[in-house]
This record gives sequence, C-alpha cells and structure tokens, in this order.
Amino acid sequence: MQVGFDDVDKGILRLMQADARISYAEMAKRLNLPESTIRYRVKRLIDTQVIRRAMALVDPRKVGFDVSAVVMVKVDPNYISRAVREVASFEEAQHVFQTTGEYDIICVIHVRDMKALNEFRQRVKMLQGVKDVVVWVITELIKIEPTLPIY
Repeated sequence: MQVGFDDVDKGILRLMQADARISYAEMAKRLNLPESTIRYRVKRLIDTQVIRRAMALVDPRKVGFDVSAVVMVKVDPNYISRAVREVASFEEAQHVFQTTGEYDIICVIHVRDMKALNEFRQRVKMLQGVKDVVVWVITELIKIEPTLPIY
C-alpha cells in the first residue's frame, strides 16, 4: 500500500538513503526547514513504515561470506504461504520473494562457503510441499544498491 508523501518527505528519504547517520540538524540545514519539522516527518515515516529501519550496508565478501547465490524454489500451490514464511525465517536468506512464473519463491543468500550453500539447499528441499530447488551461484557481485530513486 502506497503512503502519501510530499517533497519534504522525498527530500528526507533521499538524504537518509545516502547516509542513514545524517543528523536531524544536517537534514534541516540541507532542506532549509526547522529541525522540529524534520523530527516530526522522520517519526511519521517510521510510524507508517515507509522507513523500515536505518542500517549499515555491509559488503558480504569483506566479512567472510564468500558465496552468494540465487535460490529458486518450486512449491506445491497448497504449501506456498507456509514455505515462503519458512524460507524467510532462515538467517542465510537476506532477500525472499514470492513470485509468479516457473518458480514460486526466489531468494538471495550469502553464506561462508559451498558447504553452507549445500546445507541451505537441503534445508529448503526438505520443507513440506517443495518440488524443486535450483541454485545459481553468483560469480561476482556487480551492484548491491538498496536505494530507490525518489523524485
């Protein structure tokens, strides 16, 4: 569901996407608004879950997660909701999507090694209703950019 927001909200979102550590004072200065307005707007964006959380963007390779993969899962239609929830609960799965098409679930994972990737695949394969699991190992991380072009 889309939440209505104006140019002030868009400005705040652009600044926070570029640097989640930016202070309210700095945002107020850059947007030429009172700091109290910025505080109120950020709180509202958080309360409406437009801003879900502020976090550091960590390079998986630099912290020992040497294997990344796209995992595609085909599930019996009667078990899709349950399977999606279970896959999403696995800590290795950073991104989980329910999709249309040949595969019902697509997830992106980052693990320390191939052994961990195979263990993840086996755990997914054992879930009730899972018919097939296909893994594409990512050979190079080209772009990881979780920002949206908010204009």
